Amino acid sequence: MSARDELLRILVRRSYMREPGKQFRLASGRLSDYYIEGSLTTTYHGAGPLIGELVHALLPADAVAVGGPTMGADPIAAAVAYHSARTARPVSWFSVRKTAKEHGARRWLEGSVTAGDRVALVEDVITSGGSLVDALRKCGEEDLHVLAAVVLVDRQEDGGRARVEEALAAVGARFHALFSRADLEHAWQRDR
Repeated sequence: MSARDELLRILVRRSYMREPGKQFRLASGRLSDYYIEGSLTTTYHGAGPLIGELVHALLPADAVAVGGPTMGADPIAAAVAYHSARTARPVSWFSVRKTAKEHGARRWLEGSVTAGDRVALVEDVITSGGSLVDALRKCGEEDLHVLAAVVLVDRQEDGGRARVEEALAAVGARFHALFSRADLEHAWQRDR
């Protein structure tokens, strides 16, 4: 089984919550007939090596660090950095805080990046894309050059992908999604 197929299997088994007749309340407040709890996969020991390998393969060659909105991006970024340490293209990782630190350097970012670095953003799941677009803005304020964004799952709703792609295009960056909601639904239907 390929790394991609194995990660999809884990995502469906651990993170894809779908029960006919059950509704889930999303962060936006609206109801959905399914929910994707990305952290149940990204923090799972069996998924970490797969995430590291697959996301690292999508990073631009000149990226020196990977990170994104805390908490969703943190285990992904850590897995990529850990995987990359054994390759010819090592990268460090960082987190984008929800609010700027109120003491010390008062930065949006935590981790191994400095102004001028070329980086990639990661996220577990996007719906509206708001947190990833916000992370892109904060990286710009910290003088990081974002080259790409990689998400594990695109929910294919609320215009999230289009919103993220538009924001990335403005800085010359590319978007990648390892999986779509349709991929998860198809695998869920197949394995029921």
